[in-house]
Amino acid sequence: MKRLEYQEETVERFTSYLETLVAKRDAADRFAELARQNQMEPPVVDWCAQTWEALKAAGVLPKAKDANGAHFVPPWLPRADGIGRPVPNVCLRLPTGAGKTYLATRGIEQLQRLYYRRSHGLVLWIVPSDAIYSQTWKALANREHPYRMTLERASGGRVKLLRRGDAFAKVDAENYLCVFVMMMAAAARQETDVLKMFQDTGRYPGFFPVEDDFEAQRELLKLVPNLEMLDLAEGAWGGGPTVKQSLGNVLCLTRPTVILDEGHTAYTPTRRKTLAKFNPSFILELSATPNRAKEQQCNVLHSVTGMALKKEEMVKLPLNLHNAGQGDWKDTLIAANGKLEELQALAERELQESGRYVRPILLVRVERTGKDQTEAGKVHADHVRKFLHERLGAKEGEVAEKSSAEDQLSVHNLMDDQCPVRFILTKAALQEGWDCPFAYVLALLD
Repeated sequence: MKRLEYQEETVERFTSYLETLVAKRDAADRFAELARQNQMEPPVVDWCAQTWEALKAAGVLPKAKDANGAHFVPPWLPRADGIGRPVPNVCLRLPTGAGKTYLATRGIEQLQRLYYRRSHGLVLWIVPSDAIYSQTWKALANREHPYRMTLERASGGRVKLLRRGDAFAKVDAENYLCVFVMMMAAAARQETDVLKMFQDTGRYPGFFPVEDDFEAQRELLKLVPNLEMLDLAEGAWGGGPTVKQSLGNVLCLTRPTVILDEGHTAYTPTRRKTLAKFNPSFILELSATPNRAKEQQCNVLHSVTGMALKKEEMVKLPLNLHNAGQGDWKDTLIAANGKLEELQALAERELQESGRYVRPILLVRVERTGKDQTEAGKVHADHVRKFLHERLGAKEGEVAEKSSAEDQLSVHNLMDDQCPVRFILTKAALQEGWDCPFAYVLALLD
């Protein structure tokens, strides 16, 4: 995998931040230990804020604009876990297509090396949608993919990939880099008790004392007082407290690294409260649109511009736009198909001359999908599919739908030269971030 200049710069900036953060944390720990040795109450030191101020003084933090257009470095925005401990939390602002997933794995690698100084632990990787979940899981599960290879390097070849419902033990977290991929909606709701991850199970051996060892239960609660407890209706043992043996409590105990893909989707009070409840030891956000407006929800450590992607030829140029002000959707589709055929001829010539395979794809955004969405006047995926086959000569298997009603892309590798797909119909999948480098033509029929 080719390493791009802006990606390496991002990793260098994150590494420099961690080096300063660790120095401030270690100094605070030494000061606290000295106070305890002298039978004094250790002072409260916000080493996360100290780190931010040190970087601000060094002039390496990105600037924002105030209401008058003046540039300034935003102040540090503190976050605490479920029992009040400070949590380092920074955001990498990266345009769409910049390689957020790859940079997340590089960030984990640096965290393991510098911040934790270990190769094991638990990473809670949170994604905002089904599409990004499937895409991320597929890449991380592939041992030959650069993302997985980066994690293998960070863990000394001991990666354990997990998803909701998988059983794992304390010895796994102590010997492997356990990467738990989860959708935000699976955890962040108002009524947490109805969610499986907060239900009592026996799937996590080693993390909890036996149910009737009340002394051990009390000691665990002293260490982690925000653990959820069983009540009598849930089978709590009489005579003392009983900690739920739930995934939610496992997260509280292990203090995971939290990776927030599209971090701006986790700014609601419920989602922020949920993340705090997991007692994270570090939060790394990656977003194209972090929110620094009224709520000031994140600490932007580094910002990559669109020009950096253009320099690395990550943006397909030229961008040719045509607005069909007259005619109906069929005229637009005919014009888009004509452009597709033009590009296909170029792709075939490219294959003959260089051996490089390219299969241009036409991505079509419709107004409606699903069986119950066929009201008159709205462009439906079924209408477009029929027109492509009957009027534009699309062959069997060349048209695939990607929507909440149909996911016909799940069985295809779009980059495979044996894949037949040349037309993709969708309504909202464009918002969810999925990879299709061959999608050269976009037709918006709404």
